Amino acid sequence: MRLSANWKLILSTTCRAFLVPEARGVSFSVPSEQQQFGQKQPDQNRALLLAFGYPVVEEFLARRVRAAQISSIARLTPFTVLANLVNAIVVAPVFTEFLPVPYVAVWVIAVAGLMCFTIAKWIAARNNPVELASRRALGKAVRHATILSSLWAVVPIVAFASGNVYAIWVSSCIATAMICAGGFALATVPQAAFRWIAILFSASVISLLVGQTAFMWQLLLLLTSYSILVVASVTATGWLFASHFLAEAELKQRGELIALLMNEFEEKASDWIWETDSAGNFRNVSERFLHASGRSSVELKAMRMVDLAYSLNQSDAREVVRQLQKNFSLQKSFREFVIGVDVNGDERWWSLAARPTYDDHGSFAGYRGVASDVTETRRANALVAHMAEHDSLTGIGNRSWFLNQAELLRKTQISSGQKTLTLFLVDLDNFKVVNDTSGHPAGDELLKQVAKRFTAVGEGRITLARFGGDEFAALGHFVSDQAAGAFAEELVNVARKPFTIGNRDFAIGATVGFTRFGEVNDTVDDLMRKADIALYKAKESGRGRALSFEAEMELEVRERRELESDLREAFENGKLSVEFQPIVDTRSGKVVSSEVLVRWVHPTRGEVPPNTFIPIAEQAGLILPLGSWVLKRACTAASQCPDLESVAVNLSSVQFMDPNLVDSVASVLEETGFPAERLVLEITESVFLRDLGSASEKLQKLRNLGIKISLDDFGTGYSSLSYLRQYKFDKIKIDKSFVDEIGERSDGLAIISAVIALAHNLGLEVTAEGVERQFQVDALKTLGCDTLQGYFFGKPDANPRNITRIENKDWLDAGEAASPDQPGISKEAL
Repeated sequence: MRLSANWKLILSTTCRAFLVPEARGVSFSVPSEQQQFGQKQPDQNRALLLAFGYPVVEEFLARRVRAAQISSIARLTPFTVLANLVNAIVVAPVFTEFLPVPYVAVWVIAVAGLMCFTIAKWIAARNNPVELASRRALGKAVRHATILSSLWAVVPIVAFASGNVYAIWVSSCIATAMICAGGFALATVPQAAFRWIAILFSASVISLLVGQTAFMWQLLLLLTSYSILVVASVTATGWLFASHFLAEAELKQRGELIALLMNEFEEKASDWIWETDSAGNFRNVSERFLHASGRSSVELKAMRMVDLAYSLNQSDAREVVRQLQKNFSLQKSFREFVIGVDVNGDERWWSLAARPTYDDHGSFAGYRGVASDVTETRRANALVAHMAEHDSLTGIGNRSWFLNQAELLRKTQISSGQKTLTLFLVDLDNFKVVNDTSGHPAGDELLKQVAKRFTAVGEGRITLARFGGDEFAALGHFVSDQAAGAFAEELVNVARKPFTIGNRDFAIGATVGFTRFGEVNDTVDDLMRKADIALYKAKESGRGRALSFEAEMELEVRERRELESDLREAFENGKLSVEFQPIVDTRSGKVVSSEVLVRWVHPTRGEVPPNTFIPIAEQAGLILPLGSWVLKRACTAASQCPDLESVAVNLSSVQFMDPNLVDSVASVLEETGFPAERLVLEITESVFLRDLGSASEKLQKLRNLGIKISLDDFGTGYSSLSYLRQYKFDKIKIDKSFVDEIGERSDGLAIISAVIALAHNLGLEVTAEGVERQFQVDALKTLGCDTLQGYFFGKPDANPRNITRIENKDWLDAGEAASPDQPGISKEAL
């Protein structure tokens, strides 16, 4: 017991016992600091309070404790009665020497009468043992101790008052003995013991003070120390008594609970108990065990657990039989040991836990254990493991499983010294179109069919997996680059064939990049990186093809990444700039508009063309902030140049796909104060290929703001005319490739003439870009083109005011110097 931790509780409880022995109606709370010692400490505190009669347990248990306390005192009744009578016999003759005999006789009769009463109660209790006691019974014990101790308290007071040396000596011995003996006899009821000690101690102190002996203070010190020691011993004894009783009660309660649970377990639980004898044969077979095994009691008692484990004819089940036999032979405990059992032709799996049992002589008597059917859990775990390694849609392996397989094959390749391992990465072409036009169910069905075709093509040759989306990967052994390339072409060809989904046929395609294991130091990540580079280059060169990795590709990719890093740094540090290229009205010859061009001068590479860094910006995720910055710079500069009727800004397809495009443009116009009517946004038909659903709605919202929309690079795509009919534009721009053919091919002028006539009939303004010679200007003016753009009219300038100062004579003079043999500089070169 931690007395140091409970001193406050002990002192307060002890003091209360002196003042309020019966603790009737007294509430008591355990100090909060006691809680730091965990569960055990509060139980000890409860035992202490229970010993002093506090209601800290349920009433039934408290009544049992009180009965036990009283019974413990009652067991000593014959001895206490005898001791009291002997003491009375010793005291009576001594006191008759200085006291009247009647007084002594009355005292003796009182003591004897109380002893007779005590013996009578003791005899009654023996005939009818007390099992439950109320608080009133404890109160009676306290009152009995009070009366008896008061009778004995008279002895030292009278002896010291008389001054009779012999009487003083006898009374001192009796008082000291009574304090100690009575305290210990009443220790199981601390309240009664404390009342006994308090009265006798008080009487002894009064006697010393009355007698005024020579060593009074020394005797008082000894008396006090003995009394304190007795009080402490009584407290500890009562505490231990109550603790022991609580522990027994708790053990009994737990035993009853365990018995109840065992009965419940046998009747309702899915588990069952099994026992064997020393030979391993079953005994005490329960109904639950019979039902689980599918066998009769006679059959089971003739079998061993090993026999049951051997009944299932499966490799997994047979492998554990030997280990089970070993466990039994070692006669040691085991748990969570899974065996397979044939139950009426059904495959079942049991989990066993058991420990050896021994007879009274310590000899091995068999096993006792618990078994549970874990078949469903095992199946569920197998399903989870399969799902963790396989793609839920197609049923083939997933990325995690594929990478693990790749690592195993790579290690095998290294140990064998071969270099045949080949890794393929496959991307489906135009898969997004199927999802967008026919919905995700059609896309899912398409992926399933693709997985089946790839599996059929590569059966026995490759390990196939789906990485997610429309990405697949394969791993196989091929003796040469040609063999690997031929297989990659098979994948491409099988993906070209139409896929039938419902009543529709879909034609997609596949692009493949692959690499072969070459260097011993190559990791799976290295192979993945190289195959990915080859896939990227294959896409870049036209899709629908297979391409093997080459070292030069990695250099290109590394250079592209470096350029991306430099571009990001240039954008963040304000190293990019914008310039305005003039657009001239063919009728007045004045500059009426301009196109905004982005410029990047690299510190080591020099000027980087937009058609080089814009695609990099799109892939790096920079195009949205870059586009917003360009638009803001253009609107800010153009707002200070009222002579320009409009300013044209290009939108990439990635920008157009941004769902916040309209809000972003409106925000820039509001921030810069630039009129929406002066802004022209140029888009190409690639926008419609990537954003089928919302293109028309976005265009209309932009036009509702007052912004004009121009279709750039008209004539270079496959569906330009259909876009003119499907979407509303304000302008179209004839691509430079048609302007370059003026004077070289007769059909060039015919196409331009037809485009201009068509646009005018649709109410659209026409701009020709890439104009660099005088005869091109003359031809386009003759054909009725509205505005012209090109280096012929002047170089782009960072200040839009400078381009508005260009006059008609400036570009006419420049035109006279130009000739068909001396081409100008194109916009892309600027």
